[in-house]
Amino acid sequence: MALQAARFATGIAAVVVLVGCASSEAPVRVTPQIFTVTLVPQATPTPTPAPTPTPNPNIALVNERPIRRAEFEAELQRAMSALEAPPNPETPEGKQALRQLRESVLEALIEQALLEQAAEQLNIVVTDQQVEEELAFIKDRVGGEAAFRAWLTKTRQQEADVRRQLRYDLLVNALRDRVLADMPRTAEYVHAYHILLRTEAEARRVLTQLQNGARFSALAQTLSIDDSTRPASGDLGWFTRNGQTIVWPEVEDAAFTLQPGEISGIIKSPVGYHIIKVVAREVRPYTEADLAHAQATALAEWVEQLKANAKIVRFDTNE
Repeated sequence: MALQAARFATGIAAVVVLVGCASSEAPVRVTPQIFTVTLVPQATPTPTPAPTPTPNPNIALVNERPIRRAEFEAELQRAMSALEAPPNPETPEGKQALRQLRESVLEALIEQALLEQAAEQLNIVVTDQQVEEELAFIKDRVGGEAAFRAWLTKTRQQEADVRRQLRYDLLVNALRDRVLADMPRTAEYVHAYHILLRTEAEARRVLTQLQNGARFSALAQTLSIDDSTRPASGDLGWFTRNGQTIVWPEVEDAAFTLQPGEISGIIKSPVGYHIIKVVAREVRPYTEADLAHAQATALAEWVEQLKANAKIVRFDTNE
């Protein structure tokens, strides 16, 4: 293993009522023998200080469930402590790195919230006994209780933090098994060869030779610029769609349009111009690497679908 952020603020309006003496445009006659007049200067009102905004206690809402800012800050500090050289907020580069780190931590917490909610919907529960067994394994792996305590101090964690993370890891593993339970363990593979040329003009000349009966293997061994496959006559081996064998999707896509014995036209990729020949195709079990890649892809797509269907509100991580 994006929605627009909303921000809430409370505004306080202060109303200051100033009471003064009204004056008349007509002159005022005062009889000194009867009245005395005292002039009272108008008071200057004391300005009302602007209220200090209260920080939002939440950093995000995931389907109305809050992710607390305190939790986010704690995870951020753990991420910072794991770095050999934490970003310097006084430099432009450091500010950018810190901003990216804050965004990454928040996205990880949002994903965690989504997975926990998905586990609830699927009635997946991790027991305390499972957590205790994993914790005992961790303590044994780091060298015992004392070494475990030292590791907690170094990583700025409490044992409760480790238990919570272990529970989450077990939950994710159970979710993974559930999501991938119906995933096929086989796929269609093709066995293909290719000739790689630098220019389209060279590729056209080679393609013409092949159409006139030249041997594919001979041309691959003498003309292909792919050093990794040229000694084997351009052999790309067996590969499936979206696997880990072929790094050029253009070649992969072209190969799956061919039947055994057929030769492609000129296929352009970032590394040059290919001519492909398919010699076999069949459904076979995934290789270990291809299966791992296919499972990772399926899980990533499932999580993205969770995000797309969720109501996610992100608040400012810099508050």
